[in-house]
Amino acid sequence: MHVDIPRVLVWPNQDIFKHGILAGFPASFGTAENLSKFLMYCRSKGKNGWPSVCYAIWESYAQRHFNMSHDLAHLFFESCRHICMSMKDTSAWEDRYASCSSEDTKSRMRDKVSVNTIHLALYMYSQNVTLMQTQKFSLRSEEFPTDRKAKKKSIDVRFIETFLSDIIHILSEPDSKGLPLDKQSMTILNITSLGIMFTVYTENSIRPLHEVLQQQSHASVCSFSKLTQSFNTQQVRTWLLDHMHANPFTSKRCLMHGKTVYQKPGRPLRRSSDISLDNGSTNTLTRCRITVNDHETPKEHRLLAMQYVSRQISVLSPETLLNHRVHVTHCNDASVYLLSSMKCISVKQCSRTTLVTGPVSGTLYLTGCISMRIICIARRIVLRNCHGCKLYILTPTRPLLLAGCNDITLAPYNTFYRGLAGHLSHANFTVVRNLWDQPASPMCPDGDGGKVYQKLPPEQFHLFSIPFNTEGTTTGLVNKLPPEYEAGTLRARERVNKWYDNVQKCDLSESQTAQLASTLQARFHDWLESSGHHKELEALIKLRDKS
Repeated sequence: MHVDIPRVLVWPNQDIFKHGILAGFPASFGTAENLSKFLMYCRSKGKNGWPSVCYAIWESYAQRHFNMSHDLAHLFFESCRHICMSMKDTSAWEDRYASCSSEDTKSRMRDKVSVNTIHLALYMYSQNVTLMQTQKFSLRSEEFPTDRKAKKKSIDVRFIETFLSDIIHILSEPDSKGLPLDKQSMTILNITSLGIMFTVYTENSIRPLHEVLQQQSHASVCSFSKLTQSFNTQQVRTWLLDHMHANPFTSKRCLMHGKTVYQKPGRPLRRSSDISLDNGSTNTLTRCRITVNDHETPKEHRLLAMQYVSRQISVLSPETLLNHRVHVTHCNDASVYLLSSMKCISVKQCSRTTLVTGPVSGTLYLTGCISMRIICIARRIVLRNCHGCKLYILTPTRPLLLAGCNDITLAPYNTFYRGLAGHLSHANFTVVRNLWDQPASPMCPDGDGGKVYQKLPPEQFHLFSIPFNTEGTTTGLVNKLPPEYEAGTLRARERVNKWYDNVQKCDLSESQTAQLASTLQARFHDWLESSGHHKELEALIKLRDKS
């Protein structure tokens, strides 16, 4: 379906406004005036503060001027770093950090790690978007837009339109802050940094903001001066507002107009294998949709949307998922396998579902989920309003447990599939350290999870076997298990081997062996029925036969 759209569209960067917002901190942290002072302070610190600020400078300033705890300052810094920097850049730092031989060297490396100073200031300011939901935002004297047209816009678009002047004020040069906007200028460096807040779509591709503004048709509108390499600030503000638009590549649009991946059971499946667990009942299946928007979307925003997968196993091919953003909603009593390298995954309002993923180069974001089992490798993992979920994870950053989370169980990553090594390489994901057991929960008084989470007892830890084959060379776990969990898996293996040895030592007759086998089989079938796993087993048999 072809859609006529303007030549240039600008919308808020979804990596920041959907996956990077950490609600719950005082708005005074991120006022335009406070962040302007922060930038001035960073300029005075020379190369340690400008154009990139090292962590030691940020931590000191945040604790003294923003009254942040050490954990909260580190949380914002690391979140900004992993959202605004590429996986390749952060992985290179992880490699160097892992090669350090002493704790002193590691401490110095942590203090010297840096992020773009303006990116950090803009990221901090963007945190205030959550307060727009309560209509209590008071960073400026302007009132919230109350007309119906404004209310139909998404919160992030309303936020940008209402407070764009403040955002630009943060970027203003120190010697021009008292001047009107039409008398101020913005350098290409400032425009480049401002681009982190926006996605710019033109000529069927995503382009950096500073490149688009330097094109002849837009440079003249924004009064670009080749001599000073700067733009008129007021004209840039007007241009951004004129081209501001809602994100046209949402999951809702993908579900409505995307190409269908899912097909009803009994027909040949072109791009996925979805097998019903309720013997062909169509009540659930007619609601289930799995779609992609590859046909109308630039590669940076390719999306796979999945909703209402219920009582079934969904196995999506690696080619379908590669480099996609994935949106999963309202899945219940299902098993979903997403075994490929993906940009990010958003999971909303799902329950009693097992989700197994390949490497995620961005964020795995869970919202409103109940009794989920998540087995994943992800750069960032964020949970909000989740209850009773078990996470078996491999992540180089601390998992974030935000407001509304409780009874979260954490454990190290416990599976592999043959194509995993190739997908890790494709995502530039280096398995150096796993911070699965160091969650951050800024909503809790102690700042370190409180009673929100617990670690899975080692005696309850088991390796997860993916019940089908994929192409590749990986034959074992890519992560080293903690000693207590490694010992637990060995003990479980020893118990099974000991049981087999005991049976062999009994020297049973042929009839006794048959009776034992019959008893075990009956007990196993009883367990399958009582646990509900018999439907899953039947579906796996169908999946094996089809493949």
